[in-house]
Amino acid sequence: MKLKAYKKDLQEAFKKVISEKKAALPILTNFLLKAEDGKLTVYGTDLEVYTSYTIPADVEEEGSICINSKKISDISKVLAQNEALLYTDGETLKITSGKTKYSLPTFEADDFPLPEAFPSDLAVSISGKELLKGISKTIYAVSKDESRFALNGVCFSFIKGKLDFVATDGHRLALYSTEITGKGLEGKYIVPQKALNEIKKLVSDVEDVEVAVSGSSIFFKGSNYILSARLLEGVFPDYTQVIPNSFNIEITLSKSELIDSIKRVIIAEENDNKPIKLKLLDNKLIISTPPTSDTYAEDEIEVNYNGEEFEIGFNGKYILEAVDEIEDKNIVAKFINKDSQTVIIPENPEEKYLAVVMPMTI
Repeated sequence: MKLKAYKKDLQEAFKKVISEKKAALPILTNFLLKAEDGKLTVYGTDLEVYTSYTIPADVEEEGSICINSKKISDISKVLAQNEALLYTDGETLKITSGKTKYSLPTFEADDFPLPEAFPSDLAVSISGKELLKGISKTIYAVSKDESRFALNGVCFSFIKGKLDFVATDGHRLALYSTEITGKGLEGKYIVPQKALNEIKKLVSDVEDVEVAVSGSSIFFKGSNYILSARLLEGVFPDYTQVIPNSFNIEITLSKSELIDSIKRVIIAEENDNKPIKLKLLDNKLIISTPPTSDTYAEDEIEVNYNGEEFEIGFNGKYILEAVDEIEDKNIVAKFINKDSQTVIIPENPEEKYLAVVMPMTI
């Protein structure tokens, strides 16, 4: 293998591809480098997630090697010039940039576990911008309880040209809906959180992404990368049953005013759950810490409300996280009663985001 590549391209590839610093299988601490057809492709995996990233290269001799991912990543950051020469000499990779030279041991490319090929015939297409939105607007609600395996990721629900991103931990739920093109994919698939974080590193918001499912894996393909991940097993709950259809109280609030008010109140709360009480009176919403707390805080927001007095308790952090993902300047909060789930949506109906938060006993 012998090639020349730009420093910035090498840095980008090594940054984008998943790498393991410690692994039960030593080969997983390596990148697979494959030089062919005027390009260099870098592969990395932890056996749950596979990523590959391709950069342009002046390839003089084609070939494949495995190289320690941390060492070559660190070297790429300090290369002396904008271009580097990489070539193999027996079982060694030589790197030259300006007057700086490196020599690194290599490992057999055949020992590196390659992912399944991208199943193009099963793919649908989604805007990269919408894919990133769907992940960021729901991943906060993923369960951290490892015993609830099916809730440890975001559910991708493909239904007739639409994709719902859904996450829940049993106490709250986040939903974002968007359009897709193509008809080759239907059903619900739970994508693990680690894979979602890797996707965020790869996806650009200016290009479309192909998405496909084959067997127990989901695939994401862009112009110069492919990611595949093993899907989580288990049955994701029917999220449509969690979202109420009718409500007794609806109020419209300024997003920034609500966030600021809650932050002013929960700063006085020592409990990790940050419990807060919301009380609706004539034309005002009072947000406070529980009256049983040693330290008490209260704040008030003007709202358009003329109904009966209403109180409900929440985990303050859950409300903040739900509201923070709304892009509109105003939000709508919908209540049934103090013991039932509350729905929070943007005032603008074109923003297809919805959050459900279960109440707390205060």
